[in-house]
Amino acid sequence: MLRDSYTRQPVADRKLVAEYMKAATPVFDVPGEVSDLLDTARTILSGYSLVSDGEWIWRVDSIHYLENYALEIPAEFLDHVRGRNYRPSGDVDVADAKFDAAIAAYF
Repeated sequence: MLRDSYTRQPVADRKLVAEYMKAATPVFDVPGEVSDLLDTARTILSGYSLVSDGEWIWRVDSIHYLENYALEIPAEFLDHVRGRNYRPSGDVDVADAKFDAAIAAYF
């Protein structure tokens, strides 16, 4: 549950991680708005859309949650982002089969 993901451990580079996630390659665009699950008065544009750095795939709404709430970030992902010096790959092959599997999960 998302509400159970709050953390007391601060992530000093949370803003840099969010910027990394925003700068990654769009993989699948889903127009429209989704409700913020933690604050239903807010909406997230294209929240269901998928973005990737070539290794990890995430939804756009996860960036919103990262920026607005003190939610836990998986250590493996933090290590990955920091290891890339907060710069996502610019040569993501969106035709890769792993993206097809992620997109197929929607249907």
